[in-house]
Amino acid sequence: MKRFLLSSLFILSFLSHYLQAQEAPKLAEENKKIIKDEFYNNIPMPAVLSDLEKKYSLKLLYDKEALREFSVTHWFENQTIETGLKSILKKLPLKYYIDDNGFVNIVAKTIRVETSVDRQFKGKAEKTNFTLIGRVVDINNGENLPFASVLVRGTTLGGQTNVDGYFTLQKVPSDTVTLEVSYVGYRTRNFHLNPKLDVNDLKIEVEPAVDMLEEVVVEGEKTEVLKANEVVGMIKMTPRNIAKLPNVGERDPFRAFQLMPGVSASNESSSGLYVRGGTPDQTLVLYDGFTVYHVDHLFGFFSAFNYNAIKDIQLYKGGFDAKFGGRISAVAEITGKDGNKKEFNAGVDLSLLSTNAYIETPLGSKFTFLVAARRSYKGPLYNKLFKRFTSENQTQTQQQQGPGGFPGGGRFGSFATTQTASSYFYDLNSKLTYTPTKKDIISLSLYNGTDNMDNSASSNLGNLGGFGGRNIGLNTSNTDVSNWGNLGGSLKWSRRWSDKFYSNSLICYSNYYSTRDNSRTITTNRDGTERELKIGQLEDNNLNDFTAKTDFEWKMFKDNQLDFGLQYTKNVIKYTYSQNDTVSVLDRNDRGATATFYVQDNVKLLDGRLHLLPGVRITNFDVTKKNYIEPRFSANYNITKQLKLKGAAGVYYQFVKQINREDISQGNRNFWILSNAESLPVTKSNHLILGGSYELPNYLFDVEFYQKNSTNITEYTLRFVPKVGRGLSASETFFNGSETVQGVDILIQRKFGDFNGWIGYTLAEAKRNITAFSDKAYYSDQDVRHQFKVIASYKYKRWDLAATWIYSSGRPYTSILGAYQLTLLDGSVKNFTNPSDKNANRFPAYHRMDISATYNFSSHFNIGFSIFNLYNRSNTWYKRFQVITEDDITALQITNVKYLGITPNVTLSWKLR
Repeated sequence: MKRFLLSSLFILSFLSHYLQAQEAPKLAEENKKIIKDEFYNNIPMPAVLSDLEKKYSLKLLYDKEALREFSVTHWFENQTIETGLKSILKKLPLKYYIDDNGFVNIVAKTIRVETSVDRQFKGKAEKTNFTLIGRVVDINNGENLPFASVLVRGTTLGGQTNVDGYFTLQKVPSDTVTLEVSYVGYRTRNFHLNPKLDVNDLKIEVEPAVDMLEEVVVEGEKTEVLKANEVVGMIKMTPRNIAKLPNVGERDPFRAFQLMPGVSASNESSSGLYVRGGTPDQTLVLYDGFTVYHVDHLFGFFSAFNYNAIKDIQLYKGGFDAKFGGRISAVAEITGKDGNKKEFNAGVDLSLLSTNAYIETPLGSKFTFLVAARRSYKGPLYNKLFKRFTSENQTQTQQQQGPGGFPGGGRFGSFATTQTASSYFYDLNSKLTYTPTKKDIISLSLYNGTDNMDNSASSNLGNLGGFGGRNIGLNTSNTDVSNWGNLGGSLKWSRRWSDKFYSNSLICYSNYYSTRDNSRTITTNRDGTERELKIGQLEDNNLNDFTAKTDFEWKMFKDNQLDFGLQYTKNVIKYTYSQNDTVSVLDRNDRGATATFYVQDNVKLLDGRLHLLPGVRITNFDVTKKNYIEPRFSANYNITKQLKLKGAAGVYYQFVKQINREDISQGNRNFWILSNAESLPVTKSNHLILGGSYELPNYLFDVEFYQKNSTNITEYTLRFVPKVGRGLSASETFFNGSETVQGVDILIQRKFGDFNGWIGYTLAEAKRNITAFSDKAYYSDQDVRHQFKVIASYKYKRWDLAATWIYSSGRPYTSILGAYQLTLLDGSVKNFTNPSDKNANRFPAYHRMDISATYNFSSHFNIGFSIFNLYNRSNTWYKRFQVITEDDITALQITNVKYLGITPNVTLSWKLR
């Protein structure tokens, strides 16, 4: 079914290319008028154009001084201005084009397509103190750009586009002012208003900074690699900048965020975001409005988000406003691409790990469509990553089996082993966008990402003769099958009701699924009697999220915008965990719903220098039948143009959480579950952030101090329960406590130029207090005292070069101090271990260097080379503890499981446009 769906989407996209006429920007109605006029004797072109403008009220844009040297002799015999210009300009070094506002622009052929809005208007203003409504779009594909900055030059008046790329500015001084429009990864544009423009539907096109365009002259334009100084704790980066950074096998947005201060980068086995001492489940991940609960591919080496399907990502490291809820640490807001609005486009990325392809196209004048798909294949890089995980498990299984693969050894007849190891992942993104009117946008976004892993093996040991004269046959089957992923989608309707009121309504669905069968079946045949014994673990976690929400934006006054909204979420979560086929350790079927209302006021005072954002979020949780009130507040104050002070405080609750299941000997596991009023109380966190920044034209110095105090942090363990499955209740295995995280993030960024990058440093401490584990506070699993990151990129001709270096002090872990063996009352023998104090030990420091080089053959094709862990640093992932008994002597075997060593990769990228 999935294969059929994918094929259908690709066929639909290709058919649209041939069946739909590609629409150029439409001519303004005035310019469609029929002209009947004569111009002889080489009249100066500006005089001809000016005469036509007055007689026929045409909408023309041109530079009088630049065209003064050209003369015209032409007879307009029932022609439009467009038809006449084709004849006039045929022999001149001039050309014309129609912009998105319907104007005919006449420019020189040797200069960049430049309109009069790129030059200051010299005439008189016709409108003052008016409201300006518009949107910011990508000049190449017409994509609306969310969260772009629009500022009226020379004033403090400005704003930001919303998630759909629209903005409203009230009390604009005049219709001849200059707008400064900036967006991460794009060249800052100075857009000059003039009285001819439609101030109720203005379109501002901005140009990507990385494209190599023909006939382009660019002077003094700048673009930032990332933005880190707009809002408290926020980092903004566009996917086009991610392509420049080194990677294991894919251009990965979440791995890029791990290079920022405050986000841990030493967890190679997870592309989840450990933000300021928080765990990945404490970060809300939104993709086109719906929640994504699982963000990993290939055992966590990179994220489940396709670079080619993403338009914008914003990460809030804490202190986020009242619009977001349900998490206590951070928010990652992802906006997917709508698809090319101007023409058909397609692209392919081919690496040593996977194939990634996308198609985007307009479907007529009102629809756009995009589909992006990615699938791994068993290439050399994938095999290396796969063996990193599976070979350790195989080694352990062989050690547990003893000589010959059978506990205790013995004499054997025939012996045969069959190993079946297969693994793959895929993800699929698609989006259909419909714009029925200038005020409405309707979009349907779908996502599915799945990993499958089968590392099963079977052994046929044949006839084990010699045991008391009996014939014994033995077969073993080791099953290790896992399947996990996320399925989700959203239907969104956005409407601009007026120049002051905007709404955004969504219906969303998300499903996280994870199943694992890690068991061993032993089949014996003794004198014709067959017996089967199954030992191991079986896990199944399934989470369903049904959400409906509406967000409103009300621009009450020039410097005051009120945001408010409603949200309803229904969760159904199932989790089962059993051992040895018959012993059910945990079996939960949770259901619950939250109903939320939020309101916040976005206020600018003191001529725009003081920006306040107070708000409150109120949630009713039907499981506990309680209301949870979350006040929020953030503020920015510009002391000078360069120096800014900032701060934020707030209360945050989390109702759905991922529990850490402690497994000292094999590494911890996680599962999603719903809070309740008993053994799983709702998690609460209080945030406090204070900081400041100093910004120069080319540099940014930013520092933020933060503290998070959390209660009802939950962990799960079986180490205190020796009789698993015998009357065990959930309250005996879930343990709750508190956690305190405090630290400081420092960022020094070079923003512009061929050579740019940043240095990030984090000093932090994360401590938990759960009395069941320790009578005193202990360091959290994710506690990292020092993190130091250096990121540098350099553009040299057609080459994009980049390097990153990461240093992190060691993470804490719980060790096993010793092991012993006891004979129980029933005569059986069992191994026991003595654990150390909770997280009383630390791994060695983690560090590595990655480099990359991309050669751009053209704006359509490039080849990228990268080396992960350049100097082959041996970093410890976790320690495996195994009890070994031989000749009545019990010993403890400790194995250091390592992260990935030096790993090269090559990526070929091609796109049609």
